[in-house]
Amino acid sequence: MTRVKGTLASEPYECGWASEALVFVRIHEIGERQVISGKIQVSSDGITWINAGTVFKKMKEKGDYFVRVKEFGGWLRLVLKGKDNTEYKVTTSLALKE
Repeated sequence: MTRVKGTLASEPYECGWASEALVFVRIHEIGERQVISGKIQVSSDGITWINAGTVFKKMKEKGDYFVRVKEFGGWLRLVLKGKDNTEYKVTTSLALKE
């Protein structure tokens, strides 16, 4: 579990061998009027990142959320951003499949 204030960019994950991914977010704590947005980014080198176009539905309450990702190239990461720089607690995970 990670306590976040504002934006969280996950560690880059090299996954060129995989054909699809599931990206999971579990919201443990979130403020009453807080909204967290989430998006997937891709990279050819794990350094320079581009928005992939895959986004999570707006996360406004505790619970589990996920997205499916295909055709992503060599590297993936997740970026979460809380509204108004307020604090929230999350756990994130990535499941890859050949």
